[in-house]
Amino acid sequence: MSASFTFRPALVACGLLLALTLTSCHFNSARTNREEDKQMAEEFMLDYFSNQQMGKTKANLRLYSKQFWEVTPREKMEQLLRKRDQLLGQLKSTEVGEWQTVVVSGSDPSSKYQLRYKNKYEEGNAVETFTMQREGPNDSIRIMSYNISSDVFLR
Repeated sequence: MSASFTFRPALVACGLLLALTLTSCHFNSARTNREEDKQMAEEFMLDYFSNQQMGKTKANLRLYSKQFWEVTPREKMEQLLRKRDQLLGQLKSTEVGEWQTVVVSGSDPSSKYQLRYKNKYEEGNAVETFTMQREGPNDSIRIMSYNISSDVFLR
């Protein structure tokens, strides 16, 4: 009987250690480049491009993340978008080229999307890359970074 008594504190200690280990673990699963995730990001961008075609710049600026505005002065972004519209003219069509998605579900959920568009404007073509993120499962997608490249800017 004394042998089982000495094992009991060790068993309790092991049980506590296991419980602590499990509660400090993060259980996540990630999926990459699923078509459904790409479609979700494309739906978000459809609103963005629709706003752009209707001249609703302020509505689009609300689609950028807090982190974006921490490193990008609002006036500079507005200036860039005005210059894009001046030089390239009206957006005529959009086409997704390369894309990537990573969606993590579990105790630390997040979603990241990158879509590269080959867009046609009245005065030329542009490649526009949007990196977007959703922090939690119920959060909205927001734009984290934006890049535009066009030969029209070199004229």
